[in-house]
Amino acid sequence: MGIPLEKQLFDSAKAYYLGANILMKPPDESGVHSALLTQPAVTCAALSLKLFLKCLRALDGQDNDEIYRIAELYRSLRDDTKKTILGKFDEFSNTSLNTAELEKHLEALDNAFIKWRYIHEKDAKSVNLEDLEEMILAVKASILAIRPEWE
Repeated sequence: MGIPLEKQLFDSAKAYYLGANILMKPPDESGVHSALLTQPAVTCAALSLKLFLKCLRALDGQDNDEIYRIAELYRSLRDDTKKTILGKFDEFSNTSLNTAELEKHLEALDNAFIKWRYIHEKDAKSVNLEDLEEMILAVKASILAIRPEWE
């Protein structure tokens, strides 16, 4: 028996998140930190968020083939799942957002994966790294509320 798709998505998301954190580590003792590491770090973090959201869709029994945008993935989740994510995001970000406000945060992150992956081809919009981090943590925590054994 193979590993269920939900767990594969979760493990991949965790791996990309770990990679993003390694790439964003503070400068070494000499003060050297390449700005070039920001591009792969943002790309990995955005992909991590997408995979965590796809994991939640899979846990809800939904297909993942047609949706690629972060905000769309969120909107496609069940209402109770979205409410859990919103609560976790508020907890991690120390805010009190409504659903529409959270969706605006997600829309701002929507193209981070594509734009930062191909930063040399077009201007990448700035991405709020704190929002990205807090959203990843919120979605991951929402998954662990369903599957605590995956910790």
